[in-house]
Amino acid sequence: MATYKLRCNLLGHSKDVRAVAGTPEGHILTASRDNTARLWAPMENGINYEQKQVYTGHSGYVTSVCVVPGNANHPEGLVVTGSRDSTILAYSVSGGQPVYTLAGHSDTVSSLEWKNGLLISGSWDHNDPFDIRAGGDADQNPVSVLTASADKLIKLWVEGKECKTFSGHKDCVRGLAVLNNERFFSCSNDASVILWAISGESLATYYGHTNFIYSICVLGNGGFVTGGEDRTLRVWGSEGNCIQTIHVPAQSVWAVASLPNSDIICGSSDGTCRVFTSAAERQADPSDQKEFEESVAKSTMAVGDLGGVKKSELPGREALFAPGKRDGHTIMVREGEKVNCYSWSVASQQWTPVGEVVGGAGGSQGTSGKVLYEGKEYDFVFDVELDEGNRLKLPYNLSEDPYFAAQRFIHKHELPQEFLDQVATFIINNTKGMTLGVEGSSEMTDPFTGGSRYVPGNASGSGGGSDPFTGGNRYVPEAARPSTGSSAMVDPFTGASSYSTQGPVIPTSHFFPQRIPLRFEACNASGMAAKLIESNDKLSPEAQLSKEVLEGLVGAVSGTADTNPQLLAPLEKALQWPAEHVWPALDVLRLALRSEPMQKVWLADDRGDALVSLLVTLIHPPSPTTAQLLALRCLANMAAHEPGRCVLARAMAQVVSGTVGISPYPNKNIEIAAATVLLNYSVTLSTLGNIEDQCQILSGASVVAISAKDPEAQFRTLVALGTLLFQSDKCRSFAGSLDLKPVVQSLSNITNPSKVGECAGHVLRLL
Repeated sequence: MATYKLRCNLLGHSKDVRAVAGTPEGHILTASRDNTARLWAPMENGINYEQKQVYTGHSGYVTSVCVVPGNANHPEGLVVTGSRDSTILAYSVSGGQPVYTLAGHSDTVSSLEWKNGLLISGSWDHNDPFDIRAGGDADQNPVSVLTASADKLIKLWVEGKECKTFSGHKDCVRGLAVLNNERFFSCSNDASVILWAISGESLATYYGHTNFIYSICVLGNGGFVTGGEDRTLRVWGSEGNCIQTIHVPAQSVWAVASLPNSDIICGSSDGTCRVFTSAAERQADPSDQKEFEESVAKSTMAVGDLGGVKKSELPGREALFAPGKRDGHTIMVREGEKVNCYSWSVASQQWTPVGEVVGGAGGSQGTSGKVLYEGKEYDFVFDVELDEGNRLKLPYNLSEDPYFAAQRFIHKHELPQEFLDQVATFIINNTKGMTLGVEGSSEMTDPFTGGSRYVPGNASGSGGGSDPFTGGNRYVPEAARPSTGSSAMVDPFTGASSYSTQGPVIPTSHFFPQRIPLRFEACNASGMAAKLIESNDKLSPEAQLSKEVLEGLVGAVSGTADTNPQLLAPLEKALQWPAEHVWPALDVLRLALRSEPMQKVWLADDRGDALVSLLVTLIHPPSPTTAQLLALRCLANMAAHEPGRCVLARAMAQVVSGTVGISPYPNKNIEIAAATVLLNYSVTLSTLGNIEDQCQILSGASVVAISAKDPEAQFRTLVALGTLLFQSDKCRSFAGSLDLKPVVQSLSNITNPSKVGECAGHVLRLL
């Protein structure tokens, strides 16, 4: 088989090219996270492509695309796209606006296929595959459909009935490619390709990729091509041997497809679609080829992409004199202060540079200038005076996260958890501007005795740790956290190098798993009473309540003790006020739901279901944003106690659909409230929920993570994701079939506030 080289780049999308397809005429379809699909046609020079049409109309990113042949109604055929917005849109080839909208799925439409006059769609909604008959043109022959899933299984369906299950992959099955009527290929997150007989036998397993394989396509010349998370697409011969590895300057090769002439289409995470060809007459000119090779050589990759090794153990350039073991064989070479990665090309019989390795482990920090404490060396050992005559030692390394060191200190000395923000802020303030190897200032301020002694519950003593939305101390989960800047995962409670459970070792984090649902606690009694009276005055006389009753409602919920349900009986009438006036009553309800006695009475029998239905209704427009906000906060606080959790569990589909369905959100407060609802679900479902429920929250949280602009909302959705991923290997398996990694990677770049990027980094370790 001839060697493939770059033919051309298709530039136009602004985000990941998530799906690609070729047409019988040699045109190319691309679909992207930028919410569009595009049609590209070959130019007269026979090498390049030009953009012919942009297809718009989806409100979420486009995840799948296929072409439908022409018929009497649509002679030029249709372009069909599936999206994260749960819809399927069909366009005339030359029209940018949809002519048909197909609804039915409740989650991302991840795959589309036209077969025997039927459009077959697959989705993350866990439903069996369904089809839409297209204009009465369907063939009369029985329709057979193969489906792949995050449960590691492949199923064969005939006329909508499950006929056979194929089991062999060890992780999510990401793609299928039919070789002929008797055989097909599958690719998986387990980095393997399996050749199957339709009768059920596994005929062969092929290895070559070093990470997830996202897509597979059969080539017309008897081979096949795959693309994956290891920055490569790989060309395989008809015997299943990898004959060529093509590196691209992007982390993910999301999709591969072929043209009738066996040219390869490749969509990747850098927003570029590339076409590769084995025909010399269609290959790009030498300058473009060189530019592509240089872009690959200049790319960077984390050491985790290639396996953690010590820089001191790497070979020098002399390693390049020995040939590689196979096509695509990669080695890391130490060149001065840099570490570069090279890949062996069987076709050219040489090593080609494929990027600089960054983030590699490179030996420990020098010990000079360190302070010895309990047998270990630290950059700082602070003296902290908790009270008169009680001085404690607070050790800290600059390579650590301040919250990790603070949590370790609190646990060791059995201090109240609310001190965590105080201690972490002290560390941050007293090491500002410090970097590894730079001496710090000797002027320290004790976090407890500072200007005035800290009194728990006194916001003025917390150094800005109060949450402006909940009124409580800044949200800090209870679990362990690793040292930032170190690849070793350390449990602050045991000192062990990793947190051990049955099965594989799962990296720990102080951000998650979160064990206790969050509540919106803030209470401005006088303001609440004024707003209740103001809304009450705008109502008809028969709907109004007396001023004394309204003030009694506020008084009943503004204390710290459990709310007496009998005092809140008039609230039922207030909750029936019109949407434009009801939000002050919802604010009272929000505070009342903090109380377990209140929940036991108000949520008993079918009252809880009716209340949830009311709140979900108020989430949606045309409700004013104030009503939307308070309805979401009520749902969040409902998770505070067991009665509310039971109601939320029964109504999960309704609540999650309503919470996610109004994304993108009108303001940051609503973003935070929506994120908190999902976070609380992750807490309650992480140990008690079934995998379907957990995956629904996982999917919903990823939607909020994509749309949220506020850092606190982003952070809470990340904690929700981390809580579920940490607890369940099935969730981690399902996450592999979602597009979570690029979303979390983008959030990991956020440095202000640092907790967003740090938490995202910890979530990435679970993906």
